[in-house]
Amino acid sequence: MKKLSGIGASSGIAIAKAYRLEEPDLTVSRKNIQNPAEETERFEKAVENAKQELKVIRDNANEKLGADKAAIFEAHLLVLNDPELLNPVKDKIKNEAVNAEFAMRETADQFIAMFESMDNEYMRERAADIRDVTKRVIAHLLGVQIPNPSLINEEVIIVAEDLTPSDTAQLNKSYVKAFTTDIGGRTSHSAIMARSLEIPAVVGTKEASANIENGITVIVDGIDGQVVIDPTAETIAFYEEKKKQYE
Repeated sequence: MKKLSGIGASSGIAIAKAYRLEEPDLTVSRKNIQNPAEETERFEKAVENAKQELKVIRDNANEKLGADKAAIFEAHLLVLNDPELLNPVKDKIKNEAVNAEFAMRETADQFIAMFESMDNEYMRERAADIRDVTKRVIAHLLGVQIPNPSLINEEVIIVAEDLTPSDTAQLNKSYVKAFTTDIGGRTSHSAIMARSLEIPAVVGTKEASANIENGITVIVDGIDGQVVIDPTAETIAFYEEKKKQYE
């Protein structure tokens, strides 16, 4: 048995087996290209595909979580329509004759660094939005499938390095009993989503994904910000009672 401490982002207690939400490999490398116009077209198509996905996620969020949460994805769509982000990518493709995914990564990293360096916690969390949106575009450019948490069909606790807002919006609370992440804070969109879904969440554990294996029993205590890995029968009984008291 092992205990991790984090930030209780959404109250409640859940006991279930772990489901690791693995990120695909989105490593990009710089490549010189012969036809910048063709590469720009490839980039625009990836952006368009990402927009179509986000519209589906937005509509689902609107149905399940309400208009205020769906507005998160309206904001993501605005990012994908923002010339401040898109034009530098196209300029980089044209002027440096580099591949679209490299140009996207370089440009996005500059924006992410800018947001992360801000004093305001809310603005710092917006870096996650840029990361979420650009990850989706890069996945299309690389031909990589982003995991779809909506396909989970058994009771689990999700374990991840981080959950993007679109990951969280696709969680089915009938099956996903809680989640825990290595990074994040109370004002992150995933934390806000967890509170809307009314599922317990502990974020900012720093090492959940390194310590929790698929299928192992996990307890997420969103009240006190604790995660218990492979608990004893006695510990499970204690938390079942605490859960009953909380409810």
